[in-house]
Amino acid sequence: MLAIIQNEVQDFTAWKKIFDADQPAVEAAGAKLLGVYRDVDHPNKITMLYEAPGIDVYDKLMSDPYRQAQIQKAGVIGMPTASFMTKVD
Repeated sequence: MLAIIQNEVQDFTAWKKIFDADQPAVEAAGAKLLGVYRDVDHPNKITMLYEAPGIDVYDKLMSDPYRQAQIQKAGVIGMPTASFMTKVD
């Protein structure tokens, strides 16, 4: 499954530091980061691509109270949007 997560942040540099520190926990949960992208016209709008075995990994990660506190600390504006896709052979 491919997960496309998008959000807006107040300050990319501050967000990225907290985001990077959280990646070992994300990997331990079963998700693999494929890339982080910034919108060309709005560099504080971020898109992250992950490969994961299922939506349950995202649900587990997003329901963690510590992660929710870190998301707020990182300056995420609003709720992230998430799209999940399966590959077509």
